[in-house]
Amino acid sequence: MSLSESDRQILAALQQDGAASLKDLAEKLNLSQSTLWRRVRDFEEAGVIAGRVTLLDPAKVGLSVCVFVHVNLRNHTTENRDAFERFTRDQPNILECFSVTGPHDYVLIVRAADVGAFEDFLMHRLLAQPSVASASSNVALRQLKYTTVLPI
Repeated sequence: MSLSESDRQILAALQQDGAASLKDLAEKLNLSQSTLWRRVRDFEEAGVIAGRVTLLDPAKVGLSVCVFVHVNLRNHTTENRDAFERFTRDQPNILECFSVTGPHDYVLIVRAADVGAFEDFLMHRLLAQPSVASASSNVALRQLKYTTVLPI
């Protein structure tokens, strides 16, 4: 989908404040509400807008530990990869999973209440997966930047 300058402005405004009313956004963007509503609906139907969420502060909901986990698979068969990817989708504390280049097969971003909870996840769930050969992790000391806003 090719984005016009107006499309970019709409998407940028939605990223900044997804809870804003169409009326307020239309005024801010100097568009009619019906035009804005149609464009937003078009973005949703095209998959440009993948969903709408409320962002929570992880520490305030008891998930203050963030860990980057580097995973290596036992082998690279389709069945093994599929099994691992199914596992990651079923684990609510795995926020993101990336297939990557380099010495590891995947990088996970995992949230946990504390280091003990992460250790339990690592030892009893992740490393217990038959598809996983090894995992190493880095605990984040502090987060310097976090955004979900794409630079469109």
